[in-house]
Amino acid sequence: MYICICKAITDKQLEDAHKAGKTFKEACRLLGIGSECGTCLTDAWENLKRSQNQRQEQKSE
Repeated sequence: MYICICKAITDKQLEDAHKAGKTFKEACRLLGIGSECGTCLTDAWENLKRSQNQRQEQKSE
């Protein structure tokens, strides 16, 4: 799913950057998320948190 339409950044790209050890701010800067209109920042943050929660739930099962 596209997170940033302006830069064509997907949720997978954001998650991969985070898995590689980047903070949210570093990942956004690296990928260009929020560098155009900025509308995507809230969606990117929520998507990353949702993904983290799902991974934690899977680990605890």
